[in-house]
Amino acid sequence: MKRRWLAGSLLAAALAGCTANPITGRSQLILVSESQVIAQSSQAYRAELAPWSKKGKLNNDPALQQRINAITERLIHQAIRYRPETERWDWQVAVIDDPKTVNAFCLPGGRMAIYTGLIAKLRATDDELAQVMGHEIAHALANHGAEKMSVGLASDVLVGVIGAASGNNGQRNQQVGQLAALLAWQLPNSREAEAEADRIGIELAARAGFDPKAAPSLWRKMIAESGERGRFDWLSTHPAPEKRLSELAALVPQMEPLYEAAKANPPVVQRRLTGRSETTTSPSRPDDLTRFLQGEAYLDCKDCRGQFLARLTELQRLHQNRQWEELARAVLAIGQAEDLAWYYLGAAAEGLGRPLAARRYYQLASQLARHEGLCATTPERCDGVRLPEAAEKALGRLLK
Repeated sequence: MKRRWLAGSLLAAALAGCTANPITGRSQLILVSESQVIAQSSQAYRAELAPWSKKGKLNNDPALQQRINAITERLIHQAIRYRPETERWDWQVAVIDDPKTVNAFCLPGGRMAIYTGLIAKLRATDDELAQVMGHEIAHALANHGAEKMSVGLASDVLVGVIGAASGNNGQRNQQVGQLAALLAWQLPNSREAEAEADRIGIELAARAGFDPKAAPSLWRKMIAESGERGRFDWLSTHPAPEKRLSELAALVPQMEPLYEAAKANPPVVQRRLTGRSETTTSPSRPDDLTRFLQGEAYLDCKDCRGQFLARLTELQRLHQNRQWEELARAVLAIGQAEDLAWYYLGAAAEGLGRPLAARRYYQLASQLARHEGLCATTPERCDGVRLPEAAEKALGRLLK
């Protein structure tokens, strides 16, 4: 009965959840906000990169990283012209040293990665790499992640997860969020979404000064090199029938004037990616607090525990004195991905009247505390906070 009620609720939500695509105007099924998808995707991104970082296979070729940054920064500049609000996205690109994998992705919110297998096996030129990254950025711009997450949420897959979950609301929401985040970037896009990404991606690249003829040539090269469509990861989620290649070729004449104009007057591009890495910290940026209040805070340092511990007394004082904004800023400035750090962000968000953001941070605190967080390994240093119990109690309070 519960499962039937949930399915009916999702159907009703689906009927009310159709919105216009922010770029093309196409009607999309959107049951979750873009900000929610971005928040979930930030954790999916970290989970994907963490094992590569531990193996020393992440961003370990400065020359290649510089090449990818230079290409991607030009595309980001054009992406922001499409959607000015994406200026606030946490744009990043990682180069994953895996010569066997031919793949690339851009998650909602601008977090990207490209595998060295795509670069080496295809002997890809800068123009061709721009087509790959432009296509992936286009998926993020067109909100395809929220669309896929919504379709997954409305499917029997997630209905089954919800129906089978325990009565613990925090655990249930965490399970649904994690599965939805995976659906948002691991499953293939619809044919309509792929056509949109083709169109937007080739235009982004052309406006950035990359030859549009590289788009159809890239796909032909990939199919020829793979021998069979299923061998390459990118082809498994981006199938390339001859009709699609002909559609891309038909776009080339439309894009060539944009390409020639960009070559004649190259746009001034802001450097956004230099030195960015999942293994290094960065100072709190002016819009960090805004992201925090929206539930999109991103703690991107895994090697800053010493700094976190050195400032723990300060953080405890801010927490005890209910100085919520100061507490959030201090945690964000350190950037350490700790269970206690996420708990402090949850408390700060709750104290500032942001329950949805608080729920996300409390969920992350609970998840980390069960595995590798500070409170899991050295509970005596956790400010008297018992995690994950305190986080789950807070979740229960917020979900009433």
